[in-house]
Amino acid sequence: MEDIAPGLLEKIQKQFYHDIEKSSIIKNFKKQAQRGKISYSQANEVAQEIGKILAQSYSDNLSSDILPDGKMYYNIASRVLDPTLKEAYEMAADNAAIVQQIMNEAAGIGIKTIRAQIQQDNINGIVNRISSEEYFDDVKWILDAPVRNLVQKAMDDTVQKNADFHAKAGLRPRIIRRSSGHCCEWCNQVAGTYVYPDVPKDVFRRHDNCDCIVEYYPGDGKKQNVWTKEWKYEKESDKIEERKAREKNELAIRIAEHPKMFQAYTPEGLKKALEKAGYEVKPLGRGSLKGIPFEEGGGFRVSYDGDGYLQYHPETNSHHGEAYYKTSSGRTGTKRYNLNGDEIND
Repeated sequence: MEDIAPGLLEKIQKQFYHDIEKSSIIKNFKKQAQRGKISYSQANEVAQEIGKILAQSYSDNLSSDILPDGKMYYNIASRVLDPTLKEAYEMAADNAAIVQQIMNEAAGIGIKTIRAQIQQDNINGIVNRISSEEYFDDVKWILDAPVRNLVQKAMDDTVQKNADFHAKAGLRPRIIRRSSGHCCEWCNQVAGTYVYPDVPKDVFRRHDNCDCIVEYYPGDGKKQNVWTKEWKYEKESDKIEERKAREKNELAIRIAEHPKMFQAYTPEGLKKALEKAGYEVKPLGRGSLKGIPFEEGGGFRVSYDGDGYLQYHPETNSHHGEAYYKTSSGRTGTKRYNLNGDEIND
């Protein structure tokens, strides 16, 4: 029996990349990305376009007529669908990461963007389902809406991963799910704005043909109730100042206790995050860089939790030959770390 998988894969990939290159939606996105003027809404539109193009490539090149016995055998499905699904997802994930990086920079957040990775189980589910039927044309619909959903999931995965990472770094991410306006009642119920991690799992889920948009923004704690549609500010207690003080201390304490968090920030990004959290960020108080502002090549320091302090020292005049962070408190002792959060032993 002739091995038709390589030929099918070549045809699908050829059509897929040809149509990707022709797409005006994708061309416009690339132009806007170069200018740094793109949004999650635009990236979501591109993800939908990528999914549609892949689904059409499958439709044009796969049918029971060209498959042995009219069936999509597993050894064909795995070699044709696996690589093409990954290519489409990764393309959408790359675009989502670009958007997130631009939004981080616009918000003054020096935190690295986390790129979503496809879950192999999602691909296996499609491959196993499509190869389990005796006649391909009976289940070819699986290579339409489910495929488009899988590609669009790259956007949702990017939002969820970055929001989780940012929350652990001391920020308060806002997750926004927008209805397209012609969605089902279920979509309308989960639409709204949430403060992470108080986000229902359904916010990151979607049904076939769902074109809702899930976005992430560094936020101010504003939340929309999805049932009443009334806007309100979240309050963890009536003592607002106590809450702010607690949140402020938590960021520095969390970093001191989990120094690997340093790698999530650039020095400038950490300084901005500390300022945003309410810390008084000062120049270093001792040594050759005493009193020199960070913007002029100096370091910075903040105090926390009574006797604790966290400081950044640039490479200039560093006794360690590199830039480093230093934390000190009665609880953790005094320690120094490189910019990746690895402890420096004197």
